[in-house]
Parts: sequence; structure tokens; C-alpha cells
Amino acid sequence: MEEKQMEQRFHLLQQEVEAAVSLVEQIKLNCAAATDALKIDIEVLRRLMEHAYPDFPHRYTELRAQALHAVDPEWIEPQIKE
Repeated sequence: MEEKQMEQRFHLLQQEVEAAVSLVEQIKLNCAAATDALKIDIEVLRRLMEHAYPDFPHRYTELRAQALHAVDPEWIEPQIKE
């Protein structure tokens, strides 16, 4: 292979790596945003439950333990928001 061809291939490979890194960074940002949104939703639900059921904070540990034994997160179907 000629040196010029090797340089071109190297340059193309470098561009591909840079594009992949950029895509990974965007995915990381999207995941962080989704995680933050979930944290907010969870806090809203926690406050709602505490308001509706004053004993909820005391029962939470028990309920969580039950859910850990009964629910496999991979079985949960994603909910579609309308």
C-alpha cells in the first residue's frame, strides 16, 4: 500500500473514531437527562405517597423488599406516554 493511501485510510479511521466518540458522548448526555427525569418523577411519587399515606415512609422498606422478590426489572414493559 502506498504511503498516501495509508495516510488517507488513517485519516478516515480517525474521523470514524471521532464520530463514534461524539455519538457516545451524546448518548451519555441523553442517559443522564433521562435519569434526572426519573429522579424527579420518583420524588413526586414519594411525596404523593407520603401525603396520601402518612405511614408510607415506615412501610417503604417492607414494600421494597417484597418488590425485590416479586419483580424482575427485565419483565417490566416500558410505558408509552401519550
